[in-house]
Amino acid sequence: MLITLIAAYVRALWESFPLMVGLGAILGVVTGGVPAYPREVSTVALILAMTFSLTEVRFSGISLRAEARAFGRAAGWNYLALTGLILALSIMYSDPSIRSGWVVMAALPSAIAVIPLTAAFGGNVRSSLVSTAFLYLGALAIYPAVTVAFAGQAVNLGDLAVQILVQIALPLVVSRPLAANAAVARHRSILVNLSFFTLVFALVGANRNVFAQDPVLIAALAAGGLVRTWGLGGVAYILSPRLGADSAQRVSDTLFASLKNLGLAALLAFSLFGARAALPAIVSLFCEISWLLPMSRLFRRL
Repeated sequence: MLITLIAAYVRALWESFPLMVGLGAILGVVTGGVPAYPREVSTVALILAMTFSLTEVRFSGISLRAEARAFGRAAGWNYLALTGLILALSIMYSDPSIRSGWVVMAALPSAIAVIPLTAAFGGNVRSSLVSTAFLYLGALAIYPAVTVAFAGQAVNLGDLAVQILVQIALPLVVSRPLAANAAVARHRSILVNLSFFTLVFALVGANRNVFAQDPVLIAALAAGGLVRTWGLGGVAYILSPRLGADSAQRVSDTLFASLKNLGLAALLAFSLFGARAALPAIVSLFCEISWLLPMSRLFRRL
């Protein structure tokens, strides 16, 4: 009896998304994360989170009108509201490298993590997947246009194409046979949470020393990161129902309004404009991770 109760308690802890994310962040700061290849580990963790989340997606009975409407909302929040806000924030930083780093972030589509997070928060995963896929396809044109217009330099579209294949297409293909597996269905939430724990643990640990580089600059970047993540995300959460969204759509609106692909932003900003240009994305990553905890509480009430 006691063993059964302990097992049930442990399972409940593993099924708590806020707890797993918070624990990953704390341990990442304390230990420094994984000892080697943090980028590769975090990428694999995200792919696993995507794969397990997509096992609940069914494509039968898909409505093109409904998906087009969902995509319109996603594009409006992510590529109009959030991109516009980030570009406005970039003007406030005098350092050209820092400003360019914000521009690269603005030009990117939503974070791939929007899809598994939609599953974790009870949103419409299929619509989130379709919208994300189209945002990334659109980014092949939008990304170079924004970086040329606001930073004077385009990016390598091959890098973005690889991200689409590895982080969207691959998990989608692998998830199809797993969707029929009863064990995966039974333990899906635990598998997704453990994947996010690993992702946050690796990313936070790899970047924990960023705060020692320039405290004043980091504070300024954190202020901008909180405005673009907590600020606009909170606005989307409040306005979404007033714009006709049900509870599932409200999850998607809030996520698309607050999350960008910061891992790719840091990588491309570094390659285009130097290490300093990656700082806006790295600092904003901590803001996005911290935003996951209040989001999980907000959507638990819906």
